[in-house]
Amino acid sequence: MKTFNDFPEPDGRVRCRIACLIAGALTGFLILACPSASRAQTNPDFNVALRVDFSGAEQLLDFFDRQTANTERVAGLRGNRLAAATSVMLARTSRTDEDFQRELERVRDGGGNDIYGLLAAKSRGPALRKLLTEIHRRQLDRRVVATIAAYFPAMGNERAAAVVRRVVWNGDTPSFVGENEGAPVVLLNLARVVENNSTVESQVLELLATLAHECFHAVYSVYRQVLPDTLHTESPGSRLLDLVQNEGVAYYLSLQLHLGGETPSQTWMTATMKSIETLNRVYLELHSPQLTRSRARELMMNANLSGSFEGNYGASAGMRMAYEIDTRLGRQELAATLAGGGRAFIEAYARACQREGSLPPIDPRVLDIVEKE
Repeated sequence: MKTFNDFPEPDGRVRCRIACLIAGALTGFLILACPSASRAQTNPDFNVALRVDFSGAEQLLDFFDRQTANTERVAGLRGNRLAAATSVMLARTSRTDEDFQRELERVRDGGGNDIYGLLAAKSRGPALRKLLTEIHRRQLDRRVVATIAAYFPAMGNERAAAVVRRVVWNGDTPSFVGENEGAPVVLLNLARVVENNSTVESQVLELLATLAHECFHAVYSVYRQVLPDTLHTESPGSRLLDLVQNEGVAYYLSLQLHLGGETPSQTWMTATMKSIETLNRVYLELHSPQLTRSRARELMMNANLSGSFEGNYGASAGMRMAYEIDTRLGRQELAATLAGGGRAFIEAYARACQREGSLPPIDPRVLDIVEKE
């Protein structure tokens, strides 16, 4: 398996393989990784594949149904190992591999303290099996790749919906590493998809939207690593704009799948307008001489981790900006911003505002700072 250091010199193309390990329970995490080169797509500049591995989820459900009894083998599957480690992280505690194996047996036999989210997944076993069958049948891997490919044409806690981590594998044992190391791995709470959507059809749509969203992040992280160093700035304002672009385009991609070509509601328009207003204020505050390190961290965390759509001003503003760039300027313009980073993204949105004067504007003071940075 290659690491990011094995990638060739940048030639304007995106190459990666996304391996999808579905862990079924363990708070229902679906695991994605993006480590190595892959086969060609229809678009010669977009060389990405999604390979789905269901063994973690299926064997875990078999274990709960007593169709298999090998606790060590089920616990040792990559998807289950990674999901267990992340469950422990979200619980802010520490556990051994042996504890996880014992917990599997306790939950199977009707006990357990559920630190790994196993009780909820066990109780939803039939629904999870039905969803896995639909994933098989509908070939979500191809649909996800086709969905995110359109965005790259110009490139020569138990309640968590998704968690992103960087991982280096030692055999089947994961080690969590820093931002520029290892492979990006996405864990999706599959049990929550079943819990919050009553029909298989709505579950598949939600899964497709979330999977496309997270795959976009995975592919984009690979692409950003081969961009010129001049695009990797360290100022708080620049990091905020990069987050706004990354989360905004990914959320817009999910929004498109949910809307199916319909126009977003007026409630959505109003909420995202307020988010852009908040983004203007925060960006200016990040450039204030009175800014403290703790305040900067708070502002950045709130951009996408506040716990609500309205509070996540960065992601919400970015989604509205991506929508308007795509609608007013076209998909090619939106895709082109990915090569230029957050600065290109906000400048493209400013051009969309010039074309349509009713859009929530970017503060001219913000644009002045962006141009100088």
